[in-house]
Amino acid sequence: MSQFVRDYGLEQIPQLPDENGQLSAGLGVSYHPRWMLIRADGTTDRGGGIPPDNIVQDALAAG
Repeated sequence: MSQFVRDYGLEQIPQLPDENGQLSAGLGVSYHPRWMLIRADGTTDRGGGIPPDNIVQDALAAG
């Protein structure tokens, strides 16, 4: 996970390791790498591979 984050310049976005797979199972994630953006209002976006630029910008703009 750390290498993926570094390779794609995602260090500025909070990362949540899921070492035992419990979170993945609860969120319905069936393969990796996967990403999920959970906004303060509870809405989400999810996908596989590299997050699209608009999702990364959305995550960085939150707060």
